[in-house]
Amino acid sequence: MNLLAITLTPHVQRWLQNPAQATVLHRFDAVINLRNAAGEIISLVQPQIQAGPFSIVVDEERPFPTLITPNTPVSKTPTRLTIGPLEIDCRQAELWHPVPNWQQMEARQADWRGALPGMETAVTYHLNQLSTAGPANFGEQFQAAAAQMQAIQQKTDRVAWQTAVTKLAGFGPGFTPAGDDFLVGFLFGLWATRLKDKVIDLAKIVVETAVPRTTQLSAAWLQAAGRGEAWLPWHRLVNALSAGHDWQPPVQRILAQGATSGIAALLGFMTAVSKTSA
Repeated sequence: MNLLAITLTPHVQRWLQNPAQATVLHRFDAVINLRNAAGEIISLVQPQIQAGPFSIVVDEERPFPTLITPNTPVSKTPTRLTIGPLEIDCRQAELWHPVPNWQQMEARQADWRGALPGMETAVTYHLNQLSTAGPANFGEQFQAAAAQMQAIQQKTDRVAWQTAVTKLAGFGPGFTPAGDDFLVGFLFGLWATRLKDKVIDLAKIVVETAVPRTTQLSAAWLQAAGRGEAWLPWHRLVNALSAGHDWQPPVQRILAQGATSGIAALLGFMTAVSKTSA
């Protein structure tokens, strides 16, 4: 099966150039996650998934072969990726940059903060789904941990931040636990409302605290968020809010991500951009 790469990111370029051996981490119908010997992850995704910080988007919209397993051989060159029966040609792929225009969003806070009540209503409508998807008492514990992140926003105490992040890191079921998804959205909220120099220091605390406590895939998303890198629907949300356009389509797309991933991430975002962090 020969596929063409439509887009890829600078991270993927470096990953392909790295001679480290790679293996299959996960295979889903529309996503294959790969990991190299250095622990760096990339995702081969179909167009309906949309571009992400470490993804190659291919021109294919049928399920990836079920015979691809963690034992399937993987080989790569700077312009080609082979996963068992899949041959992905990357020569014509467009380079997609995963960092939204956070600086513009931060500068225009007065223009988009009026949209927050409506966004909060949209997120709140789905919160029951987040609670019922987890184990017993998950909802209560999650809300308590989220409240602690809300409480420490104006603090500069490193230990307070580490303590709050520890309660969310790796918390919840799934390849990307809801606690981590919340932290990803929270990091986006910091990028949207604070100057870059301030975010870098806080993001470093969040990432260094959370990554050792969670899954490999979730760690990759957290590391990307720490650099300000985001999935394409978040770019569209940033652009919509900054320009005063309709924010509902990107919010609905984010809410539909995974069973609870988008819900938790938007809750984290709303927590970080609340009035207490202005």
